[in-house]
Amino acid sequence: MSTPPASDDSARRLGWLFLLLAPPAYGALTLAFGMDANWDLRNYHWYNGYALLTGRIGFDLLPAQMPTFYNPLLDLPFFLLADRLPARVAGFVWGSVQGINLSLLFLLAAACLRIGSERQRTLAAMALAVMGGLGGGTLGLIGTTFHDNLVSLGVLGALVVIARGLPAAPAGTGGNLLDGPAPSSFGRVALAGLMAGAAMGAKNPTVIYAVGLCLAFLALPARPWRRLWLAFFFGVGVLGGLALAGGFWMAHLWIEYGNPVFPHMNHVFKSPFAAISDYVNVSFFPPSKIARILFPFVFTFQPLTVGEVPWFDARVLALFVLVPLGAAAALATRSRPRDWLTQAPATRFLLVALTITYTLWVVMFCIYRYLVPVEMLAPLALVMAVGLLPLARRLRVGLAAALLAALQLTVQPADWGRVAWADRWVSAEVPPIADPDNSMVLMAGYWAIAHVIPSFPKRVSFVRIQSNFLQPDSVGNGYLAILKDKVATHRGPYLMLSTIPDTPGAAKAAALLGLRLDTASCRPIPNNLGETLNLCAVERAAME
Repeated sequence: MSTPPASDDSARRLGWLFLLLAPPAYGALTLAFGMDANWDLRNYHWYNGYALLTGRIGFDLLPAQMPTFYNPLLDLPFFLLADRLPARVAGFVWGSVQGINLSLLFLLAAACLRIGSERQRTLAAMALAVMGGLGGGTLGLIGTTFHDNLVSLGVLGALVVIARGLPAAPAGTGGNLLDGPAPSSFGRVALAGLMAGAAMGAKNPTVIYAVGLCLAFLALPARPWRRLWLAFFFGVGVLGGLALAGGFWMAHLWIEYGNPVFPHMNHVFKSPFAAISDYVNVSFFPPSKIARILFPFVFTFQPLTVGEVPWFDARVLALFVLVPLGAAAALATRSRPRDWLTQAPATRFLLVALTITYTLWVVMFCIYRYLVPVEMLAPLALVMAVGLLPLARRLRVGLAAALLAALQLTVQPADWGRVAWADRWVSAEVPPIADPDNSMVLMAGYWAIAHVIPSFPKRVSFVRIQSNFLQPDSVGNGYLAILKDKVATHRGPYLMLSTIPDTPGAAKAAALLGLRLDTASCRPIPNNLGETLNLCAVERAAME
């Protein structure tokens, strides 16, 4: 057996070093960005993890507004970390977990690139991985609880498993999916599907990636039946992953409300506990068909059309332009020998998967955070697209390098809200409550206030009477009967929790339930993530 060249050993050591050091380096970068205080964290990510851990699901009603019904699986580990560890330690660990994306991006790029020596490919793969972790949206999500850069681990993991099973992947990485032994090939794609399905089960919008990857098998250069079987077994894996990560929550929603994705798609499931609506957020949809077709030209320069905060990153726009050009060039020159910069089957698979994923995104969501895994993959995909152009090889390498450098230098990260690091991630100064075992706290207004609930005595129950899902005067939403019954049958003291500006509106909402808010009794609840809240007494006399 021949001994590998010394340069190959050096490249492998360099690769292993990157795999091991990239996640903690990303964790350290998290500390430089500050402590996450985003609106969704305060509205539901903190509360939902707490509720799953302490068995409060069903004990409180709608405390986190409509996201009360979202799968809390990924919120639980964050709550455990941030509630039990100093905030900086928790932030480092959380950022390091998100940094595994860089390791997966490196493995994917290393399996796909076909330029230079092994050391050059290793260095190029490292550069593409680092760029994938430094996009405008990706940097904005570092250390946060949105989870778009957490479910990306399932998407990228699936791609690594697939790419390393395609022809010309590094030796020892598995059988050839295109014509290798069926059991190993179908088992490999089922494993990839399991990863993508778990991401989808943990956060439902990731469905666009599961579908994109599944359909991309049909574009591989293999026999038609082989392609269909690969897609089928990937789909089987997706269903298994969906059941593992989301099955328990979908079963809960089905048993309680008759809709496994409640309240979404209720125009299909017609649960009596929500309005007959699809509950789709259409606020980010383009105003016209032309704007939707050319959407990257719009949102790249007007980021508030696809998100709540400004940012800048032109890599998705670059993909939108270069992928069709590269595909057209590849079709026009398909009779010539292929001298692409990346492996042909992997190139075809990834670019088709990203095209389908983007198409589904622009039809279903138009929320940029859901496109962050595409942003991560964009550097490698751009090398693939440039590699298809009918130019001299050296010119293509230079063009790709110049384009990637220009894109990275112009990145401006998003900021969904951060504060200086504190000893504890969430803290609130709740005033004494006279009878906590029998008290009910009503919640009103539309602001994010559920993050203070874990600071209250454990036996206090919370009922949100005003939210983005339900109001006391809602029509056609059967959940209102549950809410009214819980409030009316309570026999202990009532309190009202809201922001100070929302207190007048809270009084009006209470009046619709026959209650009167005592504004003279209001006491402040300072907290470290948001504005000071009000806790006011509510009188029951009007109900008797």
